[in-house]
Amino acid sequence: MKKITNIILTLLLASFALADVKIGYVDSNEIMNNFDEVRQVKADLEKEQRRLESEFNELVYSLDSLKQDYDRQRLLMSDSRRNEKENEIVNKEKSVQKFQLDKFGPEGEIYRTQNELLKPVLAKIDDAIQKVGSERGYDFILDAMSGALLYALDSHNLTEDVMDELAKATGSVTE
Repeated sequence: MKKITNIILTLLLASFALADVKIGYVDSNEIMNNFDEVRQVKADLEKEQRRLESEFNELVYSLDSLKQDYDRQRLLMSDSRRNEKENEIVNKEKSVQKFQLDKFGPEGEIYRTQNELLKPVLAKIDDAIQKVGSERGYDFILDAMSGALLYALDSHNLTEDVMDELAKATGSVTE
């Protein structure tokens, strides 16, 4: 993937070399690995993840204990008591699964926390990129790792022109 990104970047740079366009790039991995505030966020996240994993492990241990107790005593239990314990185990299993999904799932607490902690740091990084781009006269700044456009002069924004062309082609009016 990095090889493809480098090829695209090289072709892009070569095509702009003939024009009077100034292009720069940043290595987002290097920024994320070396910026102290990102490291602090990672440390805070690891601490939170260990805390949640500890809670999860306690729930799993509690479930395992409940199952072991049931297995040891089920032959001595009445039918109603056995059904009661089986329901308790099923509810505990659901509780463990819900905890895991709520805390570690795709939209779980750990990811929300990560986004909350990273949001101001990413805003600082973006502000720094915008400032460097503006002050040093860059037309474009790309991310060497993803090929994403991080900064561009507004004069290169063709969105309105494309929208106007689409309106002409479809005969509709744009706002």
